[in-house]
Amino acid sequence: MEKNMNLESLLDELGPQFEENAPNVDRENSFVESNLLILKDKGAYKALIPTSLGGGGVSYSDLCYFIKNLAKYCPSTALTFSMHQHLVAVLTFKFLNGDDGAKKTLEMVAGKDLVLLSTGGGDWVSSNGSAEKVDGGYKVTCIKPFCSGSPLANVAVMSCAFKDSDGEKVLHFSTPMSSDGITVLDDWNAMGMKGTGSNSIEFKNVFIPEEKVALIRERGKWHPVWNVVSTLAFPIFIAPYAGIAESITEKTVMLLNGRPTKASFSKASLGEMHNNYQITNWALDGLIANAKNLDIKPDADSASRALQAKSIITKHGRECAQAAMEALGGYSYSQKCGIERLYRDLLAGEFHPMQAGKQKEMLGNYLIGGELAE
Repeated sequence: MEKNMNLESLLDELGPQFEENAPNVDRENSFVESNLLILKDKGAYKALIPTSLGGGGVSYSDLCYFIKNLAKYCPSTALTFSMHQHLVAVLTFKFLNGDDGAKKTLEMVAGKDLVLLSTGGGDWVSSNGSAEKVDGGYKVTCIKPFCSGSPLANVAVMSCAFKDSDGEKVLHFSTPMSSDGITVLDDWNAMGMKGTGSNSIEFKNVFIPEEKVALIRERGKWHPVWNVVSTLAFPIFIAPYAGIAESITEKTVMLLNGRPTKASFSKASLGEMHNNYQITNWALDGLIANAKNLDIKPDADSASRALQAKSIITKHGRECAQAAMEALGGYSYSQKCGIERLYRDLLAGEFHPMQAGKQKEMLGNYLIGGELAE
């Protein structure tokens, strides 16, 4: 029997060197390619894939916590890594539920060490772009922003708006990044998460064979696919933000420990920081438990819980960081401190779906008998 991959020992081995380089990545606005290649070489990119298909055989929950803890060393590395892994998680779930297509894809990902790319949910319910039906498939034209890990990716997993005689639809498809008409735009220059290589991907009349179209659904309406994505993908790509909040908490306590902290606001801010950290941590635990290690039939209930937990993590993560900076005072504002860099990275969490206002609206509608919607 093959032994499952040990993610804890991998983190102990690689984490410190990733942490040492993280300030340089932020300062130079450079892609964390070397970190990701090391993770790939160590087999981490196929960690979740069952051993029977050539993967590492780790559990879903262990992968989520590995990503959280990886973010304590280098947030950009953790987030970029998570964008591949959330796609693998959905494929693994499908395989475990008898999907032969998912089995073949996972075998190919493991066997060829492929890196998968998406918008991290940015396509969402309505998607964008346009698609034209042609012989044998579709021609797709669109620009997809926030594609983390784009310089290293092999396969794009995307969606595109499509209008046919029955109305507005959305195509879900996959295609090699080497396909004619695909361009990585090199336009990632952001406030935080600078090392993620989250460039926009431009598709110009890219041919998508019919067999590469996984789903055609009605545009702008909630579809069961989003129950799966919300329940299983969200814990993976939100885990880095809980890790950042934990890192900020630990670093702040370390910086203040032993110093004369006579100002009562500093102590109160420290307590406020830890309260918000605990809320963030508990929300992540609940979010991961909600996925039941892939032994689940995702539905609107599990999806709504996932969306709610995501909002709690991003909100209280920010409040944790703000309180930490108040406790540290002016020192927190300097790059030397390191907290301001983590704070900027943390802010990116809000911009994954769903943003707070929309999540509250969706949940409110669901609580009074409506459907989850965009």
